[in-house]
Amino acid sequence: MTDLHRPELLDPSRHHRGGFDSGEPTLDVWLRRYAGQNRRRDTAATWVIATGEDQVIAYASLAMTAIDRSGAPDVVAKHAPDPVPALLLGRLAVDHRYGSLGVGTSLVAHVLATATELNVRVACRAVVVTALDSRARTWWERLGFHAFHPEDPTDTDLYLLASEIQATFSHIH
Repeated sequence: MTDLHRPELLDPSRHHRGGFDSGEPTLDVWLRRYAGQNRRRDTAATWVIATGEDQVIAYASLAMTAIDRSGAPDVVAKHAPDPVPALLLGRLAVDHRYGSLGVGTSLVAHVLATATELNVRVACRAVVVTALDSRARTWWERLGFHAFHPEDPTDTDLYLLASEIQATFSHIH
């Protein structure tokens, strides 16, 4: 088994991204071409899990966002400012060769720990994601995320309240 590093911020000069293959070309291209640019422009920070040889095998991009209160579920909007402060988990991908090891779940746990720390310093009411498809939506829901419009099976926008993160941690571990 390959030794894996703990999640760390992407270092484009050190981390090898060329061989990354999640099976979803748009996610692979984003990691190779845009992750470094987004960091330099302060629009997204990319966290990676890499092998001992610095080959990226999983990544997640994070950025601040806001939720329009008028379109948010009541539990998100209640007693919140407009817009509602949130953390966007913009992209999450795992190289298909490592897909069954729980690396993606571990990276989500890291993101949720980051959200918890962030919430202590600045307001972060929820973590939001847009699932790639219905299969991914089901995966996120198993981790405790909720669809913005649960009655719509095609809705891929999901959230997890900061107050629910601890319960999700106990579910993940």
